[in-house]
Amino acid sequence: MNKIMFDIMLLIKDGNSWDVKEYARRLFKPYSIIEQEYRSLVYDKYIAEDKLTQRGEQYLNGHTIENAIILAAGVSSRFVPLCFEKPKALLEVKGEVMIERQICQLKEAGISEIIIVVGHMKEMFSYLVEKYDVKLVETDTYKVRNNHASVYAAREYLKNTIITSADLYFNENIFQKYAFDAYYCTVYREGVTDERGIETDVHDRICNTFYGVSDTWITLGYAFFNERFSKAFLEILDKEYNSPETMQKFWADIQDEHLSELYMYAKRCNGNIIYEFDSLEELREFDISYCNDAQSALLCQIAENMRTSENNLRNFKPITKEDLGRGFTFTFEQKRYICRITKDLEVLDIKRYDNEIQELVNLTESFITYYDKTLPLCAAENVISPFANMPLSMGFQERYIVGNTYSYSEQDNFIGSSYLLPFYQMISDQCYKLFGAKYSDARTLTGMNCLMMVLSALSEIGDSILNLGASAGGHASVKPIAERLGLEVGEVPFDFEKQDIDYDKLNQRLKDEKIKFVLLAPSDIIRPFQFEKIDTTNTTVLYDASQLLGLIAADLIDNPIKTVKNMVMFGGTHKTFPGPASGLILTNSEELHKRLETSINPIYIRHTQMHQKVSLLFAMIEFETFGKSYQEHIVELSNVLSAELEERGFKVGKVDDNKYTSTHEVFIYTDKEIMDRIFENSIRFGVTLNKKKKELFYGYGIRLGTQEVARYGWPKDSMKAIAEIIYEISLPVVDDRKVQRLLSGMPPKKIQYTFDDATAAYFKRFVQ
Repeated sequence: MNKIMFDIMLLIKDGNSWDVKEYARRLFKPYSIIEQEYRSLVYDKYIAEDKLTQRGEQYLNGHTIENAIILAAGVSSRFVPLCFEKPKALLEVKGEVMIERQICQLKEAGISEIIIVVGHMKEMFSYLVEKYDVKLVETDTYKVRNNHASVYAAREYLKNTIITSADLYFNENIFQKYAFDAYYCTVYREGVTDERGIETDVHDRICNTFYGVSDTWITLGYAFFNERFSKAFLEILDKEYNSPETMQKFWADIQDEHLSELYMYAKRCNGNIIYEFDSLEELREFDISYCNDAQSALLCQIAENMRTSENNLRNFKPITKEDLGRGFTFTFEQKRYICRITKDLEVLDIKRYDNEIQELVNLTESFITYYDKTLPLCAAENVISPFANMPLSMGFQERYIVGNTYSYSEQDNFIGSSYLLPFYQMISDQCYKLFGAKYSDARTLTGMNCLMMVLSALSEIGDSILNLGASAGGHASVKPIAERLGLEVGEVPFDFEKQDIDYDKLNQRLKDEKIKFVLLAPSDIIRPFQFEKIDTTNTTVLYDASQLLGLIAADLIDNPIKTVKNMVMFGGTHKTFPGPASGLILTNSEELHKRLETSINPIYIRHTQMHQKVSLLFAMIEFETFGKSYQEHIVELSNVLSAELEERGFKVGKVDDNKYTSTHEVFIYTDKEIMDRIFENSIRFGVTLNKKKKELFYGYGIRLGTQEVARYGWPKDSMKAIAEIIYEISLPVVDDRKVQRLLSGMPPKKIQYTFDDATAAYFKRFVQ
């Protein structure tokens, strides 16, 4: 006997004619399993001629549910202001008192012994004893403990017992007289949920629980403790009850911590049967009578005070759940108010309550003001144009699509996703135009997310990988990520005198050690790598080009995926490439593409943040027209700035005798004292840059980037002022007035290299 067989017997017992399709629908199982278990019941003589045999009846009778405990002690603080006048369980919903509806449903299911645990306003439940012959159990810990205490208060009644909350509303009677084993009602919840998700085996036994997931079955509604479960639960609670950590736990939290002992099964239910009202707003959605008249004298007073109808008062929340006497907040005409009441439930005063909104305004203003005034020289940041920014407010964010240009299937997808697919197809077209990539993937979220997706899709635990070390300018996060994925990580040989990879030593290691991957993720780079010198015969090169994507797309730096076999190039799209914070994966290897394509989404990423993808597409279209000029200006400014800094006595990085840098980055080599001085003064004056402590900088240094100032179209002459600012803040005694004067003389921050307003106007009507 298993739970599915038992549930089939229950359906027959309740008079449901045998219909494999209907039974499968009711039990959320495939036809084949239902058919198989039904045949087993016939074979074992529990069923004959579509009816229960005497043996079947006897088996059910041996699994009888004996009683029910209804938990009704809590304050329901989120149900202000109604909770001041009566417990939530005693509210009428669609003409029936909630707790009375459950009592009637329990009795209808054949459960006559009903115990109600009361606490808050306990005297208001006393009428139920005479009306329904129920028992009341009191608890005085409802203000300081969670619902485990209510279960504990009724422990003498705990055996084969239903445990339900008084404020639940069941559209249909889903209580049952018999149960195979302990169970919890569950419903399927689409999208992200804060509820308790579950994982079950084939027979619906819950084997894992979790929070913070999406598209899953969640526990909701009532539970059934059989005698096994009740005994084990009380033994655990006896030991843990007086522990301070226990006080705020739900009984289900205790179950989660002892799931192997306190196992349950899932009773799967349709999502439109079980309702739990956590606030007046949720109740109004279900029972519209509460919109205009909640049968609350207190709410009526507030409406009269505000000279409006009850329906216009929304979003009621307690100031603190621990002390409702402090009052509650609500909104009216998009303004927030706080209401205080007397012990006699009379309105004491109502005042505006916009502190959080004002705080949010202040924080936003501080952010905008700061970045309006900064001198932006951080090599890792950039700005996107108003044109590329528009899709972020067009409603794409909330939409799902599974698959990419090459793997999309409408039959296995979200309805409406076919309207998103053309954007992916255009991104693929643009990637071929800009990068010469036959295969592209824009589903990742950031550059680091690209890295994790590429490694997760292509590597296996134990694979060997050589990584560009942090001391050589490699991104510091790469090594711990690779190690966390179970890879054997070594460092790419690097010649610090030449400021480049030692290609001979690298190739020798690839040959001798059979290295599977070479991962190059430069964070600090003025000299692009010579990929043609790497032997990729038996090795796959993974290239995080986040810093250089824009320069590569503009053909100012050699594009390795056009010439190097066995390579994946990827990166963030918000540094030299002037797009949103997103990710891009590119390759010309069909074999590597196939492995990436089928793993990333929906396995490693579920929601791909579609608004970012469309924004990226807008940025690509923009780049096709303006990108080359913009990137040329970036490199022009970085070299001019390097020369100006050198004139002022700084030792700066050089590619060769005729060129300082091939990228947007400028290296300044310093000692520790000057590095720290520049950095600390940069914080003081609002200059964004990075200090570096690594061998690539001969110990210490400063990294600058020109991609953002180039985006504003700042002229070459402005680099003199920037170099002078860096010089001044490097001095032991800083001339504050001079620095402030130089900063105030910087050109305006108006984004260039983008479409004019007339072009953007085509899309403004779609912005929400």
